[in-house]
Amino acid sequence: MIDALERRLEAWPVGLVLPREAVVDTLASERERSGTPAGMSCQPADEPRFVRTSRGWTWRDHASLAWHTDGPVAHRHLSELEHRYDVIVSEQPDMAGVPRLTVDLHALQSWYERDAVQDGDCDLGSGWARLTLRWSLRLQLVVTAAGRANVVTRVNQMAPRTDTGRTGPYISADTLARLLDVRRLTREWERGGASLGAVRDQLVSRLAAAIEPPLARHAAHYAFG
Repeated sequence: MIDALERRLEAWPVGLVLPREAVVDTLASERERSGTPAGMSCQPADEPRFVRTSRGWTWRDHASLAWHTDGPVAHRHLSELEHRYDVIVSEQPDMAGVPRLTVDLHALQSWYERDAVQDGDCDLGSGWARLTLRWSLRLQLVVTAAGRANVVTRVNQMAPRTDTGRTGPYISADTLARLLDVRRLTREWERGGASLGAVRDQLVSRLAAAIEPPLARHAAHYAFG
């Protein structure tokens, strides 16, 4: 499952796209990709990798870019994106209360934009907006009364969460609409190659077919050992 999910993430281009006229301040910017060199030395070709943790695996792509555009009205921006998958392996009780081998997959994507405006010596204030998207998927062995071991999935997809704010006479009252295209980002999140639907429909069935026999032995250990 980890290898298949990682291949999907490699084929799903996710990143910050800045205007052509943007000037990036590298000293005030950060980039972190799991399994690659830390900091801005991380190159675009350095794809994030799943790395082992004490509880399972994690995959993370995080970028925080400080940039500005010049002109009679100058803008100073901060654009931040975090894209993360955590896979946690544990033993959790099934519906009968018996501990079973359980895999929890948690997915997160968070976008943040901040824009501060300066007209000559006049500070026109700033605005910010954040969009957070989450879903989770649980895979667990459930043993039937006949002793058959099945991998059961439970999904939880949360509604998009948005936060916004502004200070001073910022140029727009609706900072969310000005700074983030929520509908487009949500649509890409739901239809991407590593979306909840793709993982559930295309990866879980193959995973279940591969691991149900050893999980049945695992269940027998708890039932009779």
